[in-house]
Amino acid sequence: MAVKFSEETSSGSSNGKKSGDSAFNTKRRNRGLSIVSKKFDIDGDGTLDKYEMLARSLDHQNSGSITPEIVVELLKEQDALRKRQWLLLFGNIIQWLPIIAGAAYTLYKFSERQYQQNVGGKILTSIDYIREGVVSSDEIQSLWELSEGNAYPLTDQQRQDYLRDGFVVLPNFLTGDESQVLDKVVTHNLNEMAFPDLLTKCSRKFHGEYYHSSVTHKFWQQPRISDMLSTLALEGDVPYMVTSEILEMPSGAPCIPQNFNASFTTGTQIWWSSEEVDSNVGGGLAFLPGSHKWANSVDEGAALHPCFAMNLFEKMSTECTQLLDREMAVPKLSPTDIVVFSRFTLHRSVARNPSVPFKSPTGRRGYTLRVGSARSIFKQDTMQCFPSHPSSQFGRQLKQGQRYDSVIDPKTGKHHSQAIYRPMNEQDSEECLIRDGKGARSMSTSTFLHYSAQSIIRQKIKWKLAKSVEDVVNTVARRKLLDISCKAVPTPDV
Repeated sequence: MAVKFSEETSSGSSNGKKSGDSAFNTKRRNRGLSIVSKKFDIDGDGTLDKYEMLARSLDHQNSGSITPEIVVELLKEQDALRKRQWLLLFGNIIQWLPIIAGAAYTLYKFSERQYQQNVGGKILTSIDYIREGVVSSDEIQSLWELSEGNAYPLTDQQRQDYLRDGFVVLPNFLTGDESQVLDKVVTHNLNEMAFPDLLTKCSRKFHGEYYHSSVTHKFWQQPRISDMLSTLALEGDVPYMVTSEILEMPSGAPCIPQNFNASFTTGTQIWWSSEEVDSNVGGGLAFLPGSHKWANSVDEGAALHPCFAMNLFEKMSTECTQLLDREMAVPKLSPTDIVVFSRFTLHRSVARNPSVPFKSPTGRRGYTLRVGSARSIFKQDTMQCFPSHPSSQFGRQLKQGQRYDSVIDPKTGKHHSQAIYRPMNEQDSEECLIRDGKGARSMSTSTFLHYSAQSIIRQKIKWKLAKSVEDVVNTVARRKLLDISCKAVPTPDV
């Protein structure tokens, strides 16, 4: 028995002429097909499309029909193809499952830690470090009183170097034992509070670190540090803690591109490395000497240099990249040293020499403190496209345009105990930090969700998505036709 393909017949028409014309046209179109092939011309257009030709090729007996055996074989092949497609899909899922699971876990940990910090207001206390066996009570005390309270012996040459180059290394600022204790505390803070870094190639990041650790909070508040900063970089003004950050860089690649900080009009930064770094072994920070003088109008009389990275999202020109590669210096640092640098000094991380991997299997930990002065002015939004500063979402904190020393408790006339931006020439008691810290370092769930949505809109939609659309349109047009993406440039000073 065979499955027959019947020829199409046109229905009659009340208009005889029209019907005749239709029949004539059909005959003319079919003139090129054989009698058998015409049986496969299903749509009657006088030609065989690829599906009709495929059906014609299955007519092995040249009879205008396909045998049931061929139909069954086709169905079997179709079923086998469907099974192969399911197996292929299943294989792809298995192949991508670790990546999908890793991405889901990263997003989960990122959200969990962000919520833990910003809503929970978690604070690690000295008791926590001791109970977990991280450090002893005596070791914590050694961090709170570096070099037994002795001042650091700054030299005139170091002050001149800072003014000329925008950075200076202060050797032996810590003892070997103190640096080891600091590394234990910093590592524990990463393990407890850090989240995966979704913006850079760093493996882990903990921003706003001292807000959540009474041990490192008090570490930064001591005369050896505050007096040094006041004399070296702040023209005698009182230094104020702005924020601290821990970045863990793996051995494979540098995690911070060229960068500067424009979040305050007067200030400096301190950087400490858990590993030995220099220009040979790499793994440290590179600075461009004198680039702090390239700044914008916030520095009186300063001229804007063509290589000043006004837009941190924009790729540098070839000339500027070559300038940085040629002239950037990688200072030699050991874990007992620190480097102090201007907030406008261009800096970036340097890849580790693969033949000299980091001692720590997780990579090098870089610890940064950003410092303002009493007369620094608070900006809620320091960079366009970047989220607002988290502290602006907390209660009893600085508001737009206020000086850092303006958060005063009317009852005592002193700096408010809940203020996050703290003077460094006075060491807060741990009891005060525990009592007042949690409320001052947390936001409501609704505020956190609003803040998170703002961050996504600014960085993922207004910048990344808009930049992708912009690039496609401009590439097709072969000129800059569209300019809609957000630019990571400093906001106007207040």
